[in-house]
Amino acid sequence: MRVAFVGGGTGGHLAPGIAVAEQLREAGHDVRFVVAGREVEASMLSPRALPSVALFGAGGRPPLRRLDQWWRATRRWRRELAGYDPHVVVVLGGWVALPCALSGWGARPSVLVETNARPGKVQRLLSGRVDHVCLGAQGPDMPQGRRSTRLTGTPVPGWRPLPRAEALAALGLDAQRHTLLIFGGSQGAADLDALLPAVAARLAARDEAWQLLHLRGPGRVVPAASSADVPLHSLPFQADMASVWAAADAALCRAGAGTVAELAASGTPALLLPYPHHRDRHQAANAEDLVRVGAALQVPDDDPCAQRSLPALLDELLDDLPARVHAARALARPGAARRVAEVVSEAGAGA
Repeated sequence: MRVAFVGGGTGGHLAPGIAVAEQLREAGHDVRFVVAGREVEASMLSPRALPSVALFGAGGRPPLRRLDQWWRATRRWRRELAGYDPHVVVVLGGWVALPCALSGWGARPSVLVETNARPGKVQRLLSGRVDHVCLGAQGPDMPQGRRSTRLTGTPVPGWRPLPRAEALAALGLDAQRHTLLIFGGSQGAADLDALLPAVAARLAARDEAWQLLHLRGPGRVVPAASSADVPLHSLPFQADMASVWAAADAALCRAGAGTVAELAASGTPALLLPYPHHRDRHQAANAEDLVRVGAALQVPDDDPCAQRSLPALLDELLDDLPARVHAARALARPGAARRVAEVVSEAGAGA
């Protein structure tokens, strides 16, 4: 069976597809990704030897007025449908999937993977236009499949338990210190980066010995925050996050669906700063379950960048880590990738 995965642009949209593709490939199926063509996509697909076709190129999303670029992307998708001739199309969402959604799937079975607690624009557009929908979370107005809609959880790629000592050594971290992870997703986040000095100062005031592990986005300049009291280790975004989560005792991060799933899978307590500029505030919705069970804290709406609330929230988070670890792990859905792969296989078998 040949399976085309459509979507990407960011690690958050691509990672669930990678998790499902790995399951399908282990079962002997052929997979191919249709992506934007950005560097972050290559960094995640190439190490896993997952083939891909680029619709747009290395730049970001073209303006809507650039109809020529959108039209060329649509033509590339049509050629891919004809040439690769997939038995099933798996839609991962995001703006990359828009030309494919508008052009259609060529009468092939389709599976939409929606991982957010509130669906994006492309996913809302596809409600009722795909055969099957796999949901990462329950929420209002979620897309529905023509044949089935299932709550599968959010697939996490290549998740495997990793000894903490091994992970710390691989990342060059001090095994005698606790580790706080700070990252803003595959593209980084300037507001989180700006918190590094304040976080380091707060950790230095605590009784335990801490270090900062910072994952920076492409082209990001890291503020000076390192000291003998709280060393800073700043690394590029890691396409394979298994060692990062194994090394982290706590995190300060966004609340993308993939990040939330990985926090649960790894049992990592977190202070969450949902991306504040999404109109539907879907990252805040993603965070709700972790916050509800006490696995995470979320910045208040009137301080989305934690400029005022950081010291108190960070202390509150770190003062009760063992209970928060247990609460996070209770929300994990370790079989999500397998469940979505089963939906894809069933769709292909019935084609």
